[in-house]
Amino acid sequence: MIKRRNRWWRPLLVVVLLWMLIHCTYACIDGLHQYKGKADIAIVLGNRVYKDSTLSPVLQGRVERALELYREGQVTWLMVSGGLGKKDKMGGVPEGMAMKLYLVARGVPADRIVADDKGENTYLTAKDFLPVADSLHIHSAIVVSSFYHITRTKYIFRHLGFRDIHSAASETFYWHDLLDLPRDVVAFYKYLLVY
Repeated sequence: MIKRRNRWWRPLLVVVLLWMLIHCTYACIDGLHQYKGKADIAIVLGNRVYKDSTLSPVLQGRVERALELYREGQVTWLMVSGGLGKKDKMGGVPEGMAMKLYLVARGVPADRIVADDKGENTYLTAKDFLPVADSLHIHSAIVVSSFYHITRTKYIFRHLGFRDIHSAASETFYWHDLLDLPRDVVAFYKYLLVY
C-alpha cells in the first residue's frame, strides 16, 4: 500500500524537472539574444551597490552594457533603476543614484539619465518606467540585465502594457549565474500568480 501511494510523485517530478529544463533553455536563448536595432531608451536593472557607492561586478557589467548601447547610438536615453538593497537599509546609496554617478563620470550627460531609486524589484521598475515613458514620449526600450533575468523582465513590461521591449544582456558572466537561472524561472511563475 505504501509503495503504491509513493509512486504518484515520480512522474510529477519528471514533468516538473523536464519543464524546468525547457524553460531554462528558453530563458538562456532569449536572454543571450542581443538586440541590434535602435530604441528610445535602455533600462538598467539594479543589483548590489557597496557602502562606498561602488557598483558590484554584476551591476557594473550591466551598466557597461548600457553605456555601450548609448555610445553606439542604439539609445538616446538611459534609465537606471534600483533602490536600497536589503543589506544597505542602514546606509549607502540607492542603486539608481550610484549607476547615474557611474555613467556621468564616464561622459553621459546627466540630463539623458533617468534615475529611479524606488525600483526595489523588477515589477516596481517596470511600473515606475511607465510614467517616464509617457513624459519623454518613449515608445521602445531595451532592458539591460543579466541573461537569466531577461525573459521575466520582458514579460513584466509587456504585462503592464509596454509592448515594444527588447533586451541586451550584460556580457559579464559568473558561476553563480547557473544557480540564478533556475531561481529566476521559479520567480517567473511567482509573477504569473502574484501580479
